[in-house]
Amino acid sequence: MALVSFDIFEYIHDSRQAHGLRAQDYTRYRRFCAHHLRTVRKAAKLPQGSTAGFSKLNVTSENASSTLHVEVQLLQAERAWAYAMDLRELHSRTEEPRQRQHVVQRLKAAVKAAHTLAAIAPGFCDARTALAAAAYWLQMQSQLRFELQQWEAALDSAALARVITDRLAQAGSSHFALAHAMLEALDPIVRLAAYQMRVSGAQHATPAAIAVQWYDSNMKGAEDRVSATIPEYADISAALDKLSAPTGENVAFANELHWRGGTVSFASQELAAQVDRAQGLLKAASSDNSDSLDEMVAAYRKVGKTARRCHAESAVAAQKSQTAALDALLSAYAAVQLYSVCVLSAIDVTQLFNEAQSIAHTCGATANSADALLGWLAGPCAGSPLSDDKNAPRQPGLAQVVVCYDKIRQRLTALQRSVTEMEAKLLPAVRREIRTQQIADEAVAAEAYYTCLRNYYSALLHASPACAQYVDSLALLDIVVTENVPHATALTAQLAKRDLPPSEATDTEPWLRNLAPSPDKIAQASEAAEMALPVVRGLCVGASENTKAWVHSPASRLNLVANTLGKSASVPQRVPHLVDFTADFAVVPIKPLFYDLAAPAIDFDMSAINAQADKQGTSKLGSIIGSLWGSR
Repeated sequence: MALVSFDIFEYIHDSRQAHGLRAQDYTRYRRFCAHHLRTVRKAAKLPQGSTAGFSKLNVTSENASSTLHVEVQLLQAERAWAYAMDLRELHSRTEEPRQRQHVVQRLKAAVKAAHTLAAIAPGFCDARTALAAAAYWLQMQSQLRFELQQWEAALDSAALARVITDRLAQAGSSHFALAHAMLEALDPIVRLAAYQMRVSGAQHATPAAIAVQWYDSNMKGAEDRVSATIPEYADISAALDKLSAPTGENVAFANELHWRGGTVSFASQELAAQVDRAQGLLKAASSDNSDSLDEMVAAYRKVGKTARRCHAESAVAAQKSQTAALDALLSAYAAVQLYSVCVLSAIDVTQLFNEAQSIAHTCGATANSADALLGWLAGPCAGSPLSDDKNAPRQPGLAQVVVCYDKIRQRLTALQRSVTEMEAKLLPAVRREIRTQQIADEAVAAEAYYTCLRNYYSALLHASPACAQYVDSLALLDIVVTENVPHATALTAQLAKRDLPPSEATDTEPWLRNLAPSPDKIAQASEAAEMALPVVRGLCVGASENTKAWVHSPASRLNLVANTLGKSASVPQRVPHLVDFTADFAVVPIKPLFYDLAAPAIDFDMSAINAQADKQGTSKLGSIIGSLWGSR
């Protein structure tokens, strides 16, 4: 018979939040448990009432075989617990002793149902479900012992419940944060019980730290004492020993993400399934199939959304308990978010790059010689031409190419910000594992490369007949050759010098290769810009003329090509830098205080002022003006 797997923490959390406990309505939750218990018993063929009468049917080790039997025990325990909490609120208002006795009786019923589940779970459930059942039973028992003012037993149960929950997270519990959220109810019990037991340092420690300290110092090696209150302590300890213990930052979880030569482990099985599906779509997707691309993008967005949700849930749990497992879990979910952002950025960059190259090829702006480039500039495909039909839609031209490269640069800038934000959430071990600094450096180098291409195609657009801004085109090409290409080359060389394992771009080709430009690509961009420089210099000759003979007369192109070396005095050899601002300037109101602050720094020409004052003379009008504004 296959072992049953059941997420107890998720089941209880969802039931409580959906049926009254969000508003602390224990009566509504108790009614839900009673009604749903009858439904589950009927499905499990364990009804306790019929037209013939009442017959008690309990879940035992002999008949327990499915998740329905786990639900029966959980609902019985939750029904009794909800009734006890409802009576406790009533007792806080009336303070009647009979009501407190009723609270204790209902808690004992909850502990009995939970203990039955913990006892029979190892026989038909897997190890994680059995340990989760034990943790749930210990939570109930801790509340009962606290109500009976048995402080040592309450602290034993609460400490062991927290230790089990931490170990389950390392073993791959999919709702680790939910389990820790349920442990919040034990925090007052741990604190008060530790005070009653005079635990050293309990006043300034968190409940999680108190529980771990008590387990390490008072429960390990004291099996005889603990077994008096927790009969299954030996079996639980043996099950815990089979799970890996945390060691600092290197906490291992069941699910793993292999990325950039490193491994990131996390707990959520739901997230692991989504990552596997997204990676499979990434490897199988083709840039020519739009449907597969949309499906892949949607899959990675879902991965990022789930990772953010898991990170938020773990952050809430981390506020209550500071443990190595929680810190590692937060860092792992942040790494998965970064992975999703990087892949989505690579896909966007690749799509925009392919679109830009397709438009440039359609326009014919891929000439590989000076004569061909000059012919393209004079041809009808330069710029953004219109067809003969005036009603036909405008065809994409070089302006769209420039826009595509601007979008690529914006996407890479956003990626750099995301890397910086996520890096602050990662543990140092995770940063070294996935090499986050190299991700940022690769994005900077890619942005420098695409800046080269953007300025190059912008120069061609300025030199096209539609614009005829040859000096601006020459300035942009000069920036490409003297600044953009050397900057991109230097950044790429720095990446090549590092003794780091290669990125896993081969597994996700052709998506991630565009985030790490090679020196060959930069050399091609430099060669194209250097080839275009003399051509545009030749077009600058006589640029003030209203008409261009070379556009209408192909025979005159040779004369322009002959001047490409810049021998003519009218051809500018180097022009001032022209900067394209991506954002509009904002209007800022003038404040007079700025003039008052700037006045002492102004160097006035006093000799000219004195000379003007002498010309004014000593007339009556001059005397009046001098008395008002001051004389020399």
